[in-house]
Amino acid sequence: MIHSCRATLLAGAALCLFTSLPAAAQMTDSGAAQTASGQISGVVVDRNGNLVAGATVQLEGSNLVETTGADGRFLIRSAPTGQARVLVRYFGSDSATQDVTVTAGRTAEMRVAMGGADIVDQDGQIVVMASRPIAESEAAALQLQRSSTALVSIIAADSIGRFPDQNIAASLGRLPGVAVQRDQGQDRFISLRGARTSWTTISFDGINVISPAGRTTRFDTIPSAIASKVAVRKAVTADLTGEAVAGQVDIMTRSAFDYPGLKVAADVGLGFSELGGGRQYNVTTHVSDRFLNDTVGILLSASRFEMDMITDNFEAGWEVAPEDREAGSESRIWAHNTQNKLYRLTRSNTAFSGRLDWRPSSEHEFFLSSVHTEFRDDELRSAYVFDFDDGAVRTDNTAPQLTARRTGYADIRTGNTPLNGTIYGGEIDSTLNSNSSRQRIFTNTLGGNHILGDWGATWRLNYTRAQADSRPPFGSTWRSPANRALRPSIVYDLSNPDLHKVQLYDTLVDANGNYSLGRLRDAITPTELEFVTFTRNNQRDQTDAYTARLDFDRVIQLFGHDTKIQFGGQYNKRTKESNRTVIEARAADLLAKGIALPRQEAFASNDPLKVGIPLGYSFRYFDSEAGAALLDSYIAAGASRIQPNTSENNNYVVTEKVYAGYLMGTMYFDRGNIVAGARVERVDNTGTALVNFGGTFVPTTTGSGNTMVFPSIHLNYDATDEIKLRLSLNTGAARPDYTLLRPNFTFSDQAETVSGGNPFATPEKAVGVDAYFEWYMANRGFLSVGVYYKKIRDVLFDSQLPQFGSNVLNSDGIDRSVYLYNTTINGGKGEIKGLELAYSQPFEGLLKSIGAPEWLQGFGFQGNLTLNDSTAKTPDGRNVKLPGASDLIYNASLYYEQYGLSLRASWQKRDAWLDSLGGDAVVGDNYWSSVGRLDMSARYAISPRVELFVDANNLLDEPGIRYVGNPSRTIEFEKFGARFMGGVRINLGGSGSRR
Repeated sequence: MIHSCRATLLAGAALCLFTSLPAAAQMTDSGAAQTASGQISGVVVDRNGNLVAGATVQLEGSNLVETTGADGRFLIRSAPTGQARVLVRYFGSDSATQDVTVTAGRTAEMRVAMGGADIVDQDGQIVVMASRPIAESEAAALQLQRSSTALVSIIAADSIGRFPDQNIAASLGRLPGVAVQRDQGQDRFISLRGARTSWTTISFDGINVISPAGRTTRFDTIPSAIASKVAVRKAVTADLTGEAVAGQVDIMTRSAFDYPGLKVAADVGLGFSELGGGRQYNVTTHVSDRFLNDTVGILLSASRFEMDMITDNFEAGWEVAPEDREAGSESRIWAHNTQNKLYRLTRSNTAFSGRLDWRPSSEHEFFLSSVHTEFRDDELRSAYVFDFDDGAVRTDNTAPQLTARRTGYADIRTGNTPLNGTIYGGEIDSTLNSNSSRQRIFTNTLGGNHILGDWGATWRLNYTRAQADSRPPFGSTWRSPANRALRPSIVYDLSNPDLHKVQLYDTLVDANGNYSLGRLRDAITPTELEFVTFTRNNQRDQTDAYTARLDFDRVIQLFGHDTKIQFGGQYNKRTKESNRTVIEARAADLLAKGIALPRQEAFASNDPLKVGIPLGYSFRYFDSEAGAALLDSYIAAGASRIQPNTSENNNYVVTEKVYAGYLMGTMYFDRGNIVAGARVERVDNTGTALVNFGGTFVPTTTGSGNTMVFPSIHLNYDATDEIKLRLSLNTGAARPDYTLLRPNFTFSDQAETVSGGNPFATPEKAVGVDAYFEWYMANRGFLSVGVYYKKIRDVLFDSQLPQFGSNVLNSDGIDRSVYLYNTTINGGKGEIKGLELAYSQPFEGLLKSIGAPEWLQGFGFQGNLTLNDSTAKTPDGRNVKLPGASDLIYNASLYYEQYGLSLRASWQKRDAWLDSLGGDAVVGDNYWSSVGRLDMSARYAISPRVELFVDANNLLDEPGIRYVGNPSRTIEFEKFGARFMGGVRINLGGSGSRR
């Protein structure tokens, strides 16, 4: 079915486009007979002099609609000479009309003010109305959404350039259809309308970039401070890259031409985390101005966010225990371990950006922009794993206890159950790790926009480097002694999925080997666990990407309608290189150099424990610097080595080249437009890695390629001045991640198997349809109802193929192309369908109409709800939900803005979702539990230039919970505490005074 849908869509797009060719050909022949024309260039401002982005501009007598850019400017080409009337519309404001005289071959300039006449006080000064940042940003976002020729959701900064959240992921979570996935309480990944996180691409100012994490973008790398707007394109047009199944997130950065003149803004905030009392701070600033008679603009911005925090955590692993041989064992699921991972974290986000614009004339613009972001995660992790099944024996073992040494694991005869019981002489495995990782994006674009007579031309050259670095000071592992009498016995209670409890006792052993409980213990001491290894993992994943893009457009008459024809080409070259080296100091290495084995006390800290959940025991934190110094001393003494085969098995280089071209037409008619187009992309991949042949690593190179066509049609119809209907048919594909395309293989001639990456994996493909009803109310309310459906094929799942199918591993006369192949493969089919609702309403007009007092008129509401259903067929034939897809997502915000005061309470909720497929059908698959989040914010403008703010996040401290099979079997439980921040915002620039 998906092939026929794509073919039908391609035929429709081709028919719409190629019918334009005769008309385009006639333009040259009939050019002399055409009426002489000129151009209209203008700028749209509001009553306060702020530049208005996204306003629609239409010439009376023409259906062609232009949209103002971020600088408030518009250009109408090929305008008939003589008197002309221009109509400008903006959501929430009265329409504005203005007459202008057009002269042949000349450009007429005009300035249009929206929102009525300026309010002037007794001294003749223009008065700026009281700021309503929430309503302002909502109106700006809705206007850009309304004027778009394709389905899009937008979140915009307020009039003084600020987002409501610290990072882009948190801001996107407020939009309909967007579900956020968090890491230790911080917004990180997004799932768009139930799709996998890797099916959404990211771009800066229209140029796609690869995240440091690969195809799956980590949005916590990007602070909100660098953006003026963020657009989520849910149905992409042919001029955008086809490498997206769910959609594209476009981050639009600032320019000096976004402001009337000098602009200086700064935020300073200080706060703390409720759990552990860690500090946090946020500093942002941007400065811009224009020079040389407004032909040159310079903007610089910087931001820094840092947070100290701790987490409360417990985890467990579940299995159908092979040791359980009693009746009913086939359905009895035991916890084979439980553990606590206690984190002390410092996370920071630093960004710098700059942009230089040169506009020598109204027909030519040049710019150079640069953005650098870095997310740093420094964590100290103390983990204690209580290994229940260590040394466990089958329950049908009849050997005497002195020989068998039964511990009680998975033995219902002792009174133990999967949720309650005692493990005698249990092993404790511990890791004390000091980790440091960094995620960086450095993207640079040189570009230009040009008017060449009746033609428009744009070009972009981009270089982006994305890096993921892991440079931990050390990792260390420790284990209980082999003698069970020296280990604690563990009484466990896992009956409460929100709190797993353990109690530790001394272990008593009688002459017959029978175990019993001794005294209750209250701590794991820093001397009782034995040293296993110190490690230092150095890893860098680096992607260097080059992009060149050229686009042309021209307006023609097609079947009596103004039609904008666009075509262009793009070239991308991306090379990802991954290098990893692990240094290890093992117990055997230390003993060989005559070095005594350390205990944890060698780098223990006396800092007080900051733990919010009852552990049932205490322990001592470790000191990172002391631990790193200890490992350094072992390295200096020659008591370490490079971990064998780690680099060889993990290092790789993958290069991707993309050649793309597109043709697209936008036909304007009386009440809307049709956008039809097709994009062709040729992708060539090569990968190089090392493969072990009989103990010798040999470089191996593989290659693959594909050519795909992405047709699309978008219909936008204005049923009334307030109601817009949208219908979209679109296609897309998600390319395999670079880690999958790498040719790192291992093989076993004895088992006749090959395992590793899959350089021959093909993109996951989708055909989608979207139908939306949008009501932009005269009272600034907004209602949207939409349905969507995507048919997906070639979904990637882990599986086993009957044959490897390539001769790259053949050697010494052995044909390994026929071996079984364990990898990630295409083959699954699926679908995503759902319903999306959105409603927002400032109640000022409604309350005023019923005579409510002025102080009550500041209330407003924003909300959205997404009902989603997704299925995919696994290689083993099961139908499962797509990982990351919640059935229900909703957001609701109540706000109040009046007299310079702005208050908001926001609630976000998403239903449970599949995390990953499990390895045991009885135990089940892995899920994240439903989670909600309550945030509140307050802002007060004490003057036109100074504002105070307070933000409170995660007020209900809802935990992040993963479970396997059903919610009673928790595999991870984590709480992070609420966070609070307050500070001051300074805004210089603009005109007038606040009232």
